[in-house]
Amino acid sequence: MVAVLAILVCPTIACAQNLVSNSNFSGGSYTGWTPNSGSSIETNPETTYGGPSGSIYVTEIDVERTLNQQVCILPGLSYTFSYSAGRRPQSVTPARPGVQVKVTGANTNTSYVNNTERYSNTTWNLQAKSFTITIPSSSTDKKLNIQFVSTNNNTTYGVVISDIELAPVATNPISINGSSTSVVSYPNNYSLTGSPAGTSYSWSFSGDANITSSSSAAPTGISWPSMGAKMVSVALSNGVCTMATYSLPVTISAILAVQLVNFTGELKDNTSLLTWTTEEETDGRYFIIERSATGSDFDSIGMKISINANTAFTYQFRDEAPLNGKNYYRLRRLDTDGNVTYSKVILLGDEAVTTTGKMQLYPNPAISTINYTITSEKTGLMTIQVFNLSGILMMTNQQQIAVGANRQSLSISSLRSGNYFLKVTDAQGILQYIQAFSKI
Repeated sequence: MVAVLAILVCPTIACAQNLVSNSNFSGGSYTGWTPNSGSSIETNPETTYGGPSGSIYVTEIDVERTLNQQVCILPGLSYTFSYSAGRRPQSVTPARPGVQVKVTGANTNTSYVNNTERYSNTTWNLQAKSFTITIPSSSTDKKLNIQFVSTNNNTTYGVVISDIELAPVATNPISINGSSTSVVSYPNNYSLTGSPAGTSYSWSFSGDANITSSSSAAPTGISWPSMGAKMVSVALSNGVCTMATYSLPVTISAILAVQLVNFTGELKDNTSLLTWTTEEETDGRYFIIERSATGSDFDSIGMKISINANTAFTYQFRDEAPLNGKNYYRLRRLDTDGNVTYSKVILLGDEAVTTTGKMQLYPNPAISTINYTITSEKTGLMTIQVFNLSGILMMTNQQQIAVGANRQSLSISSLRSGNYFLKVTDAQGILQYIQAFSKI
């Protein structure tokens, strides 16, 4: 296969993961690299070879030095292969030393890159080279051999090499698809974009996730019972070796504070009308209305300035152009201290499950038992959870809910005195009610 010479243009936020191990010879190490038989590897600071930096390490290719590495890849993807090279700018260096670079399939010996360059620079000038290669999805190559050897040179002064990279191209980047922000105990779904057929997955979810690992291509229902910084990671394997690990930081926030009494919505005249009521709202700056087609990736579609009324106040927002099918909505509230909290998520559209009325808790404050009344339009299994005001899950239970008014009781004798909120979620993971209470 013929490689296409290309100039690498890749913003930092879009660059894929470099698959080459120790591509910049950090600290002078050449771990991950091997020489040809009868030769060696040499790494030194740039200053050794006439360059400007005493802390950036490079390698030299000459009559005694070669460089090899096997890199794990996934067939079916295109990659950019790049490096920087230039003549060692000292008088004893031959006028036009060269280097031959080969990238071949470890199993088929298919030639993906075979390029020879000669360098005549007399000052420090490492020139970037980049190639785009495509591994056919039918290829049996699971690794690539990268090799640098000297040409047109019989001395120990030759060509300096640095910044060796192999990465999936920007047109088919591999990245984790899923929300990077969520709320306590809300189920999240994750998948990987850009991975070809035949990929094996090893997911890991940090912290106190309800699921710590998965081999599924698209794990679902991942939730965290506490706030804070979490991490979602997935290692990709081609059946022979692990190509790379990709990670997504996730921030878990508390559900919107107790001032939010309810949050409901209805489809009306081909629009979505959202309504929420607050009580004793303080220190609020504004509400951001967010929408998602999947329930995990939310985009901002509007804003309402916080009124901060001492009494009950009702807000409304109309989504004039809802998505076809399902529309998930939530509120993101920013207060004057910069703190961010989230509301429950409601679903409007296809297969939407709606509830009516306001959840009633009594007695409030309670001593050992809390009673609650909720109204539902459908029969289903509800998950009942109690959180403290820091978002830590304290209790969980499941109860069958019938159509109409439901009156249930929950023992809270194991809780310490303090303030809590009770959360009701349906079988699809859609939060229906949240209400604050106190235990004395």
